[in-house]
Amino acid sequence: MVKLKMEDPDKYKQVSDEDKKIFRDAVGKIERIKNNSNNNCKKPKPLPSVRKNDEDSTDNDYEINDTSSYLDKVDGNTEIKFCRAGENNRIFKRLRQGKIKYKDKLDLHSLTVSEAKKDLGRFINNSSYLYPDCVLIVHGKGHGSKNNSPKIKNKLNQWLRDEAAVWGFHSAQPKDGGTGAIYLILKAGEK
Repeated sequence: MVKLKMEDPDKYKQVSDEDKKIFRDAVGKIERIKNNSNNNCKKPKPLPSVRKNDEDSTDNDYEINDTSSYLDKVDGNTEIKFCRAGENNRIFKRLRQGKIKYKDKLDLHSLTVSEAKKDLGRFINNSSYLYPDCVLIVHGKGHGSKNNSPKIKNKLNQWLRDEAAVWGFHSAQPKDGGTGAIYLILKAGEK
């Protein structure tokens, strides 16, 4: 092993007055930050989305099936998953890993169960995705509901299993909402 000896290590620590002037000219006038905490660096919360009132729309007759057999309830941190082709399917594995980019997003977060059911029905009925296009559905973890129970997550788990248009779904990766969201793939040409 060859060791290099630096001739003058302090030579590189000193900044000349000329370099300081060039830097200040390039940066321009600055103001010191009065509050030096990292609170200013936090990612801003997303603005709430405005939902259109579609009650006059002609596609309100689409209904989500609500006659599923009993499923065990899950908590906010439990993954939910379903695939008609089986969990060993190659596309389902990519879905689970978050490797299929989602093309659209539906936010059911903070809705009532009946509002979520209507919005999901409209979303599936109006979808024009081609298999294996993926969509992200945000349902939340139930932290704002009674007993911190994720009602919409449990209902979504039930509704999507019974929905003929659904090919499969899986809880999202942490970057996309984790167990508070799912990736969904609809079957080709079915609604």
